[in-house]
Amino acid sequence: MQMLNPELLRRKLPVYSGHTTIATGELLDEYLGCFRLQQILNAGHRLNATQQSVLGRSLFVQHYRSRHLARGTVVVLHGYFDHSGLYKHLICYLLEIGWDVLIFDLPGHGLSEGEPLSIDAFSTYAAQLTELLDSRKGQLTAPWAMLGQSTGAAILMEQQLKFGYRNWPVEKQILLAPLVRPCGWQKIAEKYRWLRFLLRRVKRTYGDSSGDQGFLDFVEHKDPLQHKYVPVKWIGAMLRWINEVEHAESLPTRPLCIQGVEDTTVEWRHNLGVIGRLYPGLDIHLLEKARHHLVNEEAKIRLQVFKLIEEHLNQT
Repeated sequence: MQMLNPELLRRKLPVYSGHTTIATGELLDEYLGCFRLQQILNAGHRLNATQQSVLGRSLFVQHYRSRHLARGTVVVLHGYFDHSGLYKHLICYLLEIGWDVLIFDLPGHGLSEGEPLSIDAFSTYAAQLTELLDSRKGQLTAPWAMLGQSTGAAILMEQQLKFGYRNWPVEKQILLAPLVRPCGWQKIAEKYRWLRFLLRRVKRTYGDSSGDQGFLDFVEHKDPLQHKYVPVKWIGAMLRWINEVEHAESLPTRPLCIQGVEDTTVEWRHNLGVIGRLYPGLDIHLLEKARHHLVNEEAKIRLQVFKLIEEHLNQT
């Protein structure tokens, strides 16, 4: 396990200038080694890793380019508690089947600036995504596919509801274990009514979100970019978003939605009903034995997920 100094790496990251550059530097190599991303570059794919100011917040953005002739770009939104470094399996698979990947750390996550794990409203996530993609439109190979895991899927929905796809070349949408209501939603809402006046944060708990025990152990004990507390402000933002999305007007697009039936992180049965009303053309695939963190499930289930993603990307 390589040591990583997140604060020093943040300070040393190059600032995005609108031009494609190849990632270099000893500190970045430590990051890539820590999360086993170096194997992607060893396979001949290229990486542009920069910090970029988005709505006044410095975000860590990685743009991977396939060694193959790119078929398009998949824009990846990670889940809550996550960061881009945990998405090695997905990034590698997409690159190998010929898709470029744009992925960035949400504010307060990974190497991005911000109060740890906090946000004032999900609409802020959506506005940041919109500005980021507007700024990089000329750098991303078309067509685009939008892919979100859990909270990342919620951000994709919020972005589409609030801002629409504008003139972006988006052709595909993929929602993995999408967040609407988390498990225990009612208790969370009840506690929030009191906690918001008494506490600023609550201690995080680690659940069995994957059948890959090695992944769970790494996140809880070895990942230098994890945080141990959940801001009460974020809980409030999530609860307001739940109320909003459950009363939203329907959208015309037809996303792929993949959901594990052993997921104990989100109330997936209720959530699929909400998302099905939001997207009347929703294509739902339920996976037996799969839990919540689908991009980091045990290998057999993860391959099922990736094959479904590939099939969706290949549809004309």
